[in-house]
Amino acid sequence: MNVVQIFQWIGLGGFIAWAVVERGFSLSKQQQTGGLRLAAASYWWISISWYASQFYALADSWMGSWTTFASPLWGLRGLGAALTVAGVALRFLARRELGKQYSVHVETSKKHQLVTTGVYQRLRHPAYLGLLCLFLGIPLCLGSWGGLGLAALLGIPAVVSRIRVEERWLREWFGEAYMRYVRHSWRLIPYVW
Repeated sequence: MNVVQIFQWIGLGGFIAWAVVERGFSLSKQQQTGGLRLAAASYWWISISWYASQFYALADSWMGSWTTFASPLWGLRGLGAALTVAGVALRFLARRELGKQYSVHVETSKKHQLVTTGVYQRLRHPAYLGLLCLFLGIPLCLGSWGGLGLAALLGIPAVVSRIRVEERWLREWFGEAYMRYVRHSWRLIPYVW
């Protein structure tokens, strides 16, 4: 097995780890079920962007080599591996911190509490940061320019749009408590946004 294949396996492993983490949390009982479901379109936009970019990158790397890197580009593949590992870790930590309050939809219910501890202490959307790391990291590991392009063109705008929708509803639901949290935290990337 050569180094390129190791990075391909890291990319595939990241995709599988994402699926296990997502399914594991989705199968757990969540308090948000039955609440007011908002912004379903943003869920579908993220889902379609995710599967389009990741399946393209997987097929490109393992079967087609349509838009794969012409040379190994070790630095980009290494960055992809780091982003993939960071993405899985952030998704896991964020969703574990939310516990039963996690939902794939923007939902509110009477049991909904504002979470500002753990990985949420300084970042308001660590799960979305993890998702963005995975969006970009897996295609980089796999060496797929096409997958990376789809992730950048579809995935990043989908996640940013979802963050804006979610923050609008969190401001309405939690009011001043959320505004205090906003003043002492970063939306996605510390010192940037």
